[in-house]
Amino acid sequence: MKYCLTQDFKLEIFNLLQNCDKQPLNLMIAGGSLLSILDNNKISTLDSSKWKIFYADERCQITHSNYIGSKPFLSHLKTNNINKIDVVVDDPVAHYTNLLEPIDLCLLGIGGDGHICSLFPDLDDLDYKSDVIKVFNPNVVSPDRITVTLNFLNTKVRNLYFVIPPKDKVKDIVKPHDRICDRLKIDYTCIIDKRFNI
Repeated sequence: MKYCLTQDFKLEIFNLLQNCDKQPLNLMIAGGSLLSILDNNKISTLDSSKWKIFYADERCQITHSNYIGSKPFLSHLKTNNINKIDVVVDDPVAHYTNLLEPIDLCLLGIGGDGHICSLFPDLDDLDYKSDVIKVFNPNVVSPDRITVTLNFLNTKVRNLYFVIPPKDKVKDIVKPHDRICDRLKIDYTCIIDKRFNI
């Protein structure tokens, strides 16, 4: 695990994406606070025509959809190759599993309880060997969700970044929950607020 300290989260993410200008890229994104960082007009200056976009998780309640929340980011792209998690098909897990490809760059957030994607540390969903699962957490908005697994992150992702911007005040979280960290075998970088001075 590495840390990247910043005062400008949009610039850090833009710099990562700029490295993929004009290049093929399989990019996986999460929802939440990451989406406001991805809504950056500078991204429209990049040639993203060879990019493919994938989602780390999706809420089954359409009004809280990560895909819908990502539309400002998508509007900056020059690709139409958007692979969303379709929660209205008969078997969303199988459908998305068939769409998934190995990921070059994965950008995830971290929730206040240390969860990533829709993998919550207090639930028994961390050890699945499949790539995609359906989860239920009654304590969150849109309890029914579809998510990639830690196994997918460990075996199909080349570069993993956790993006942890401040909300109103700086989050006191700098990495995923220990139950998740213990199971992450891939190297990863946490982009955090400069004030942590790690």
